[in-house]
Amino acid sequence: MAPAWLQRVVTLTVLLVLPVAGRAQTHESRMACPEQLVGLRSTIWTTVDIPVCWEASAPADGQERTWVRSAVQATWEKHSALRFTGWEGCSASSRGIRMGSADINPHTKGMGNQLDGNPEGMMHNFTFEAWSPNCRQRREECIRTIAVHEFGHALGFAHEQNRSDAPDWCQAEAQGTSGDINITPYDLHSVMNYCNPKWAGNGQLSAEDIAGLQAWYGRPQAATARFDGTWQATLTYSDRTCVADAVSLTVRGAQVQGRVQTPAGQVVEIAATLDQEARFEGLQFRLNPRDLVTLRGRLTGGMVHSTDCGCGQYTFTKQ
Repeated sequence: MAPAWLQRVVTLTVLLVLPVAGRAQTHESRMACPEQLVGLRSTIWTTVDIPVCWEASAPADGQERTWVRSAVQATWEKHSALRFTGWEGCSASSRGIRMGSADINPHTKGMGNQLDGNPEGMMHNFTFEAWSPNCRQRREECIRTIAVHEFGHALGFAHEQNRSDAPDWCQAEAQGTSGDINITPYDLHSVMNYCNPKWAGNGQLSAEDIAGLQAWYGRPQAATARFDGTWQATLTYSDRTCVADAVSLTVRGAQVQGRVQTPAGQVVEIAATLDQEARFEGLQFRLNPRDLVTLRGRLTGGMVHSTDCGCGQYTFTKQ
């Protein structure tokens, strides 16, 4: 039998892959990998910036959510060019990985990009009252370890024990659909292997996990370098008497330069920086003596606060 915590409502399988020697880690090159690569190719995300949000079913106190996020950042993000963005509440139209929580078997409702916009596409367990009660006394450990395993599925990876080159005794634990990518040697120590002598590798990626991850999603890079370019947004305000302002930004590394143009034609130059999670630092501008506008949140979206118009919102898109 598979370990109790790994009995899944929906079972998924894609096998980890090794980098192709000398191959650049661009989207184009990843999709142009030789045919001998095996894996469920259609489920690999074609972006390294994947939105993540929490459904209303997940407790809003934040502690468990923090454990999930930090576990993912210390593994899948740390060892690749991936960045999971957002981590706030889902809306009806939210894309990416939508996560909920219930006292059930943690699982994903699909694999890789099949989760894109799927309500409660990934389910966690934060209480362990009915399911796997042995985790009640070590909730943080269980939540973190399970999160790493489930995010592996969300990236298109699945159970090593399904591989034809796994030992017979481990193949007995096979579960879910086998993939069509099979480059790395069988990995007993993968976080995706039920047969791992350490429960899901204690939530730590193995060397083969990292190699396969980087083959599809690239090596780590400067946190803000991937945002280089020109961005456009419109600042909208909750006060309906305020007319939306147009904003254009140029990003180079952590440096942000741009301008705001009001409907009346006023232009204000702005400058700020991005931190390692692409959050604005110091992005303020003054349209008049009483109107100081501040943008809070990440480059891709957040909240506007204006002393004249109150709160609002923005979403930047890359040009």
